[in-house]
Amino acid sequence: MVGTINGSLGSEFAKFQWKIVTDFLTWQVSIVKEYSQPHQFVTHNFDFESRGHSYGIQPDVDHFEAAKSMDITGVDVYHPFQNLLTGIEISFCGDIAPSTKQANYFVLETEAQAFKNWTPYPGQLRFQAYINLASGADMVAYWHWHSIHHSAETYWKGLLSHDFKPNSVYNEAKIMGAEMKELSSHLVHLKKQNKVAFVISNESYTSINWFPFAEDKNYNDIFRRLYDEMYKMNMEGDIINPCCTNIKDYDLLIVPTLYTVNDVFLHELNNYGSNGGHIVYTFKSGFTNENVQVRTTIQPGIISKACGVEYSLFVESGQTGLKGSLLQIDSMESPVNDWMELLNSTTAEVLAYYEHPHWGDYAAITHNHYGKGTATYIGFFPSEEVVKKVIEFVIGNIPSIEKEEYSFPIIIKKGKNQSGSG
Repeated sequence: MVGTINGSLGSEFAKFQWKIVTDFLTWQVSIVKEYSQPHQFVTHNFDFESRGHSYGIQPDVDHFEAAKSMDITGVDVYHPFQNLLTGIEISFCGDIAPSTKQANYFVLETEAQAFKNWTPYPGQLRFQAYINLASGADMVAYWHWHSIHHSAETYWKGLLSHDFKPNSVYNEAKIMGAEMKELSSHLVHLKKQNKVAFVISNESYTSINWFPFAEDKNYNDIFRRLYDEMYKMNMEGDIINPCCTNIKDYDLLIVPTLYTVNDVFLHELNNYGSNGGHIVYTFKSGFTNENVQVRTTIQPGIISKACGVEYSLFVESGQTGLKGSLLQIDSMESPVNDWMELLNSTTAEVLAYYEHPHWGDYAAITHNHYGKGTATYIGFFPSEEVVKKVIEFVIGNIPSIEKEEYSFPIIIKKGKNQSGSG
């Protein structure tokens, strides 16, 4: 929105824009349904925030609302190839998509050759297809069949090059086709039963853009910091939003910077923890209500008692380390930058303090027992090492979550097929 400096008004306009998209897609589906046959279905290719490839949640569309009118959720999954292929982008797209309808999904677009730095090494196209299927995709389709000869995507290459002749990428796709013909009955409709879920928020994405915690980071940076480390640890998780009604089905919730959220969902999170659930929060969670109005209670507001912490001061102090850490964090390799909340523990165990000449008495990471569950709070933008150590600490105290023996680059995905085999 232009013409306002009011973050609440600007964020509300973003919601209006999401609704326009949802209403338009719903209207289109209704037209198609007038003429479609009973065996036909409607889907749509949703994409994600792009940083040259799929990076995080889509800021301009609420996928959870827009997908309601679709019979099947479809997504575009783009990711680095060659030496930069990790599978992380494929995985997080595949964790968001089924959560929109609690059902399997289609990959309607993913790259074949694409750009010169994306032309896959031998075997990578096959890897790409299987990790999509292992995430719950019922179809994997490439953009596109052959490379076009003019216009903006001339060098966004398809399975066939500009000469229409078979090549190594095309031949590998043929191998995949033959394998899928043989294995499809074992792989389609793969069901995931994850014990962990990430709670993401389009509203928080938008409001964080109005009130950023750093000059060079947005909401997806903290989401991906948490998600990437979980992925590397072979901890699979669903990706849900605050409208989800089944949080009790999970043993652990990871909540990245839930800055904008209504009172009702925060109370639901408190009840979830009191009844035995475990939650990991990061900084700025619970800070504002659904209208991006800062709560007048001491922060983190409604979740303060569950987290066992309070704070009213937040600072930016440059390169600050951590000390007294029960997590055995290397302070020199885990500097605290950008946003830094000065936490006071009320009932929480302090896992780390700030290593700072003036802020050293304040807690940085805390862990609190609340009812039958726990709440862990990280008061700053954490490094990869900090996320890894915190997650290891938390899941080490949750017997129901299986700890994998292997970690990245060995990635393990699990599910049950139609015959019940795992």
